Amino acid sequence: MQTIHETPQHILVIQQRQLGDVVVTTPVFEAVKKAFPAAKLTLLTEAKCVPLLEKDPYLDEILVFPKARNILVQVVFYCTLHRKKFDVLADLQQLPRCQLATLFSGAKYRLSFAPRHWYRKFLYTHCAVPENTATDYTSFSKTRIFSPLGLVPTEMKPKLYVTDEEKQKARILLEHLGITEGTPFITLDATHKHPRRRWKYYEELVRAILANYPQFKFFVLRAPGEDAQVKHLSEIDPKRVVMPQNPLSLRESMACMSHAAFHIGNTSAPEHMALALNIPSLIILAETGVFWHFDPKNPEKGTARQVEVRLSNEAYQAYMRGLEAYKSGNNPSFVPEEFPRINCITVENALEKFAELVNAPFYA
Repeated sequence: MQTIHETPQHILVIQQRQLGDVVVTTPVFEAVKKAFPAAKLTLLTEAKCVPLLEKDPYLDEILVFPKARNILVQVVFYCTLHRKKFDVLADLQQLPRCQLATLFSGAKYRLSFAPRHWYRKFLYTHCAVPENTATDYTSFSKTRIFSPLGLVPTEMKPKLYVTDEEKQKARILLEHLGITEGTPFITLDATHKHPRRRWKYYEELVRAILANYPQFKFFVLRAPGEDAQVKHLSEIDPKRVVMPQNPLSLRESMACMSHAAFHIGNTSAPEHMALALNIPSLIILAETGVFWHFDPKNPEKGTARQVEVRLSNEAYQAYMRGLEAYKSGNNPSFVPEEFPRINCITVENALEKFAELVNAPFYA
C-alpha cells in the first residue's frame, strides 16, 4: 500500500453506528492523536452515540449526522462538512451515509478497509486492509486502516471516560437501591433487540450465582422499552437483584458500571462498555464473529478479562443435525426462530466459566 508522507492537519473519522461499534473504535482515537498530536481529530457519528464519547480526551470535535430526511438539510450538512477542509478521512464502516460523507468531504486522502463491492473502491485512495480477520480484535483492524500514515496498531483495549462527579452520583443511586459501598455487584445485560441473540437461561444463572456466591448482588441494565425482558429477574430476590425504576441514560449506565465487580451479558454494547471501563466480563456468545472479543496475545497487567461462554462442539453438531432435519421436513417440531442456537449453551457451561473469571478476573 502506498505510504502517505504528508503530516495530517485535520483528520475525520467516520463511525456512524452502533453503540458497541463506536466503543471499540476508541483505540483508534488514542492511536491517531498520539501519532499526530498537533492534528485536529474529528469524529462523525449518530446522535445516539455521542454520550459515550463526549468526555474522550483524544477527540477535538464530534459531528453528528442529521436525522432529517429533508434534502435541503442534507445538502447544507455535506456542504458544511466540505468547508472544514479535512486532509485525511477514515471511513470505518462504509454505510451509505458514510460514503456520502466521504464523497463530499473533499479530503485528499480517503482511507478505509477493502470494499466488498469493486465500484466502491473509487471513493477511497487507500483501501487495501481487510475489514476484519479471523484473529485480530476489531479495534486492531480499525487502527490498521491508518497504516498508510505509518501507524502500527497495538492491542489497545477500548476506553470510556467517566467523571468523578458522575461516579459520585452513581454511587448515590446504587446506595438507594441497597448496593452499599464495598458490596461487590454484577451488572447484568440480559436483553437484546434480536430474539436470536437472547439467552433464555439468565434467570437460572442468576439464581445459581446467588446461591453459590452470597457476597454478590446484581444490577440489571436495560434500555427504554426492554422492561418486559427483565422484569422477572428483579422478582428473584428484590434485595439482591435490583434495577432502577426507570432506564438509565448511557452515561448513568457507564457510571454505575464503573463501580461493578463483574459484568455478565450478551454480545452487545454493554459487553464493550464493560471492557472499556476495565470490568471483568462473562459473555454469553451468540452468533457473532470472534473478532468482536478482546483476547490479547500480550495482555497488559491489570487488564480486565473477557471470558466467553461458547457452544460446545457436541451441542453445535446436535443443533445442526436438528436444523438439517427441519429443512428437509423431517423434524417439524424444531423451529430455529423459537429455539436459537445460543440456547444450546447451558447454565452449567456459564457457571463453570464464571468460576474461572472469579478466580482470575484480570490479566496478571
